[in-house]
Amino acid sequence: MSATIADYLWWQEFRPDWAVAHCVTLLDAATPDQVIGALGGDTIDRITGIDALLVHAADHAGECYNPTEAVIGVTTTETGWVLMAEVNGYLGVTPELIRPLTVGRTVVSHFRNINALYQFTWWHDGRLLTDLDLLFPSERAGDNPDAALEHLHAVGLPLDPDADVSALDLSAAAFALAERITGVACTPILFERADFTVAVVPMSAG
Repeated sequence: MSATIADYLWWQEFRPDWAVAHCVTLLDAATPDQVIGALGGDTIDRITGIDALLVHAADHAGECYNPTEAVIGVTTTETGWVLMAEVNGYLGVTPELIRPLTVGRTVVSHFRNINALYQFTWWHDGRLLTDLDLLFPSERAGDNPDAALEHLHAVGLPLDPDADVSALDLSAAAFALAERITGVACTPILFERADFTVAVVPMSAG
């Protein structure tokens, strides 16, 4: 895959409220029902399109809000990878919650919140290969911090620790980086036409 930041500049205007508080996770060798089951979730609906998921998330954040649980939407992409979408959620980048799902497969997650944290994680077969905040791409953790080094450079992120990346669209960089690793191109059409299984999942392990 040859994705770069330029390929995802549409993201900020696609659903602006979601763009500033989102988490997107890609998993191979799984089905939506397997993902939800592994997370201890309960399926509550089957819907089409991201807008319907945004409505579910808004309802959950309303009067019945419970901080110990989260709403997720899970779908299978044309490539066979599973996509898990969260609105103002962070399950996909929470190690103790996502780790069980990473055994025997590759899992890539990226997250942004209103405080401009841009976390990106890449797991493979139970190992956290790379964990970084894209605002500081030269500072990487994990079992193999340099696993994504070539991809980081290729999507358009400077790796010089003194470089200023604040003018770059870091969410676009995250999507491009995820595409290079997984081969899954996230597009407006994918989000608008996806058949999501919606579930409520606990935000605690076990």
